[in-house]
Amino acid sequence: AGVMCASRVCGAISGLGVLRDEVDRCTALVESLLMLARLDPQQPDLLVKETVDLPAEFAALAASTPNGQGGRLALDCQVATLQAQPVLLRSALRNLVDNALRYGAAGGRVTVQAVPFAGGVRIAVRDDGPGVSPEERARLTERFFRVLGSGQTGSGLGLSIVEKIAVLHGATLQFGAGLDGAGLGVTLDFPGT
Repeated sequence: AGVMCASRVCGAISGLGVLRDEVDRCTALVESLLMLARLDPQQPDLLVKETVDLPAEFAALAASTPNGQGGRLALDCQVATLQAQPVLLRSALRNLVDNALRYGAAGGRVTVQAVPFAGGVRIAVRDDGPGVSPEERARLTERFFRVLGSGQTGSGLGLSIVEKIAVLHGATLQFGAGLDGAGLGVTLDFPGT
């Protein structure tokens, strides 16, 4: 009887772990849907921008990287400030880094770089994972689109959110090759002030 009871306890604990994972996934989905609902009616000319301290944002990004993933992340911030809405910029950066860590190669590299570009600022997030075909890159910002065969969970809303944030800032979002010609590279080109 004791063995059967222990087996039930282990089964219940395992079931609770699965339930917790599903609740976390549903919570993330609802948060993404709420973010899109808040962003949809926004107009670029009404967006209130502030001077954002980019090195501080990069440091916060590194600090918020999940345990065990920080060693994969290399940050290179060559720009002191950017005119942006701080909460939205943070959301875009977090989405891009989360995607690179999730869909990149296991144990692979992810770089985040901010450099002066064409009078503005280019922020690039690149990984060395399996990458995305050019045909699928064209669909990455479609709501709920996910590249098949990644083996990862997700809602397919993160890059839609990033695209909306880019539009609100007058920035250009582009997808290309990642590190060393492998993986995915995502660039956000913010205009100068």
